[in-house]
Amino acid sequence: MALSDILTSLPSVAKPDRRLGFKEKIKWTAITLIVFYILGEVTLFGLQKGPTGNIFGELQIILASQFGTLITLGIGPIVRSSIIIQLLSGAGVLKFDMKSPEGKATYMGAQKVLAIAFTLFEGGILVYSGQLPVDPGLASSIGVGSANFLLLFQILLGGIIIIYLDEIVSKWGFGSGISLFIAAGVSMEIAWRALSPLIDIGGKAAWIGQGPLIGAIPNFVSKFEFIRSPSLAVGQNDMLAVTATIIVFVVTMYAQSIKVEVPISYGRIAGFARRYPLPFIYASNMPVIFISALIANLRFWVAILQNSGVSFLGTIDSSGIAHGPIRYILPYGTLAKDVILGLPVNVLHGVVYFSVLVLGSILFSKLWVSVSGMDAASLSDKLSEAGMQIPGFRSDPRVIEKILNRYVPYLTVMGGAFVGALSAGADFTGALGSGTGILLTVGIIYHLYEEIAREQVLEMHPAIRSFIGEGGVF
Repeated sequence: MALSDILTSLPSVAKPDRRLGFKEKIKWTAITLIVFYILGEVTLFGLQKGPTGNIFGELQIILASQFGTLITLGIGPIVRSSIIIQLLSGAGVLKFDMKSPEGKATYMGAQKVLAIAFTLFEGGILVYSGQLPVDPGLASSIGVGSANFLLLFQILLGGIIIIYLDEIVSKWGFGSGISLFIAAGVSMEIAWRALSPLIDIGGKAAWIGQGPLIGAIPNFVSKFEFIRSPSLAVGQNDMLAVTATIIVFVVTMYAQSIKVEVPISYGRIAGFARRYPLPFIYASNMPVIFISALIANLRFWVAILQNSGVSFLGTIDSSGIAHGPIRYILPYGTLAKDVILGLPVNVLHGVVYFSVLVLGSILFSKLWVSVSGMDAASLSDKLSEAGMQIPGFRSDPRVIEKILNRYVPYLTVMGGAFVGALSAGADFTGALGSGTGILLTVGIIYHLYEEIAREQVLEMHPAIRSFIGEGGVF
């Protein structure tokens, strides 16, 4: 049996055998989201009680991870497997015919196998390196080896569930599981850090005790009468983070609405003409997801190497703060606050982080457009199959491709650079939920809104499907 046959025969979520209605898609999306939240509340059985270090640090929220639970690795393995497959495909090492069902199935199978392998590998490293210590009582009763294996099995189980939840959303719901889980995690984090009335006591939430309130807004209100300096108020009460969150939200919404419109007409109906919108952020938020996952992976390996006595890439202390070279590619969340308060600013850190996000986003933007069928050639085929053509030209996909090539390559690069720069700039503000997290969430919700609106139109006016098709080129 060939490798491609094995990959296509892997268990997968079946596609619906009928067109799903709006309510049914909403139902499956909601069910998947509820299951994801439940997984994040289930602590690994056999894990040592008490606080555990977070190896992903501030990047945990972007990975939709809850360290020490069934979703300890979050979407990390899925994203990393996708990066590897894309790089190998782009280099010509692996070849997938994304236009055929068999080629798509082989691609998805390869990504699934690699994601499971990453889950097993990274979970094993976390368990056997001591990042996830076993409970001493359990270890003494069943043995350290068995206790470690039990932890690893739960991480693997959680990782596999995440993989299939992503597939369920992609086929039965709205959007993708990866995007949905990121948006859910960031939204919860923003609500918690902005509005929580609980007290922060040594990193733990409590109703009674001495300490600042967790929510930035309640904390600001409670201390307002004691504040004399506006700049001190910003520094002490984190209202800068709340303000930055609003600004990042507005700027991202505006950027999502920028489009380049290409005139097209429907060849089968005279006089039917419209404009096909090409979004400025052409590759959406996928480039930032990929580069953030790559940075999180590097932080992961720095922590593992540190446990082995290797620290040439840097170190991470018990509070999760990075030191050494690795810190320069990690978010610089206090830059704006340091400038406002007149504190020393690490310019090199800001420049390096900004450059890494911009260049990395450009690279992954080009890769994503290539493998996801968003390039000019693939898009022209879809438009041509839907009966579309460029006004004033004969109906030929090559003509459409030529026109699209005036825009798509440039939007790919400029959109990737812009989204990387916006993400880095948002991170500098120390916005709630991280600047990158807000950027991703706004983009995800915006595209989700567009997809839901389109689905409602199709359900209300079924005749429109004969023009735009089930796949939907608009």
